[in-house]
Amino acid sequence: MSQRILVTGASGRLGRAVSGHLHQEGHSFLATDIVDAGDVPHPFRQVDLMDHAAASQLLEGVEVLMHIGNHPGIGSTPPQVVFNQNTTMNTNVFQAAAERGVRRIIFASTLQLIGSHVDSRTVVAPAPPPTFPLHGGTPARPTNLYALSKAVAEQMLQYYADRCGIECVALRLPMLHNCDSWASVGPGDETAVDVFEGFTGLTYADAAALFAAVLRADLPRFRVYMAGTAHRHTQYDIEALIRKFYPQLPTDLPDLVDSSRLTRETGWEVRDTFSHSTSKDSAQ
Repeated sequence: MSQRILVTGASGRLGRAVSGHLHQEGHSFLATDIVDAGDVPHPFRQVDLMDHAAASQLLEGVEVLMHIGNHPGIGSTPPQVVFNQNTTMNTNVFQAAAERGVRRIIFASTLQLIGSHVDSRTVVAPAPPPTFPLHGGTPARPTNLYALSKAVAEQMLQYYADRCGIECVALRLPMLHNCDSWASVGPGDETAVDVFEGFTGLTYADAAALFAAVLRADLPRFRVYMAGTAHRHTQYDIEALIRKFYPQLPTDLPDLVDSSRLTRETGWEVRDTFSHSTSKDSAQ
């Protein structure tokens, strides 16, 4: 509990959830963001991670870097700006971590890098559908520059693990929600992205608990984990979901995401999901 932690992106929704969870567990940490976090019960410093000198100063005395401070997606921001700024922020904090002797980096990556959310303005060769179940070894085939920035970051973490001796963990996070109605999918509302991503989701509370679980676990070298479960379709349970949208898969799969390695190595498990509105029998 005494280790010094830096949480970047702490004014965003995930950053606030992680910071709140760490505070409740009694960890010693500093939170930072380019946006003021307001009245929070833990130390906070407003810093622009695009400034490499400022980023380096933040990491003085830090043992664990929880790096969440990236653009959360493309949105209305030009994709080249998202890529350039994410990559610059990542380079600044990863290099500073190496220079300052940080022991571990825990990075918020994205499920999108498997090839979902195609940038239709420029991409003429979309990625093929992934092989299910999804897991940390699912190949990265980004089809937008936000996802590409995360794929590059994972390659950078491999470098810092292999060449600099930092323990590096990339968490590929799916759609995050608080069991909000907008995140659920009903019959007839399914999109190509929903199917491509296996209706995967994760609550902010579970994501925050994941960061804390990775913090506690013994995880040398480099790891990539896929987190979440196929729970966002409120009409079908997993067997019926596979039968309708993934007929090539065996219906006895426990989930479209295989988090068994993640659970085995950290003890973390998903706790919060939507409730299905029909039983397995009626959904068939």
